[in-house]
Amino acid sequence: MPESDTIIAQSHLELEERVRRRAHEIWQSRAHKNNGDTALDDWLQAENEVLGRDPHQAAQDRGTVVGPAGAPDMSRIEELGEA
Repeated sequence: MPESDTIIAQSHLELEERVRRRAHEIWQSRAHKNNGDTALDDWLQAENEVLGRDPHQAAQDRGTVVGPAGAPDMSRIEELGEA
């Protein structure tokens, strides 16, 4: 595996561990309450907090740890002669 892949994989593992810890904290903070929240709700809230995302923002507008998932720049593709 190339070194860059190893670095990215390690980064993702560290990020997942931060989300896991935060989700557990959220679960612990409400464990004595039965308000209908689920483990999935806790995980999603933790992801939003750790990644700094606005939960009301449309999914297609969000970036990831790898980068934005926007439409390709067709002018650049045409410039390279690949269109």
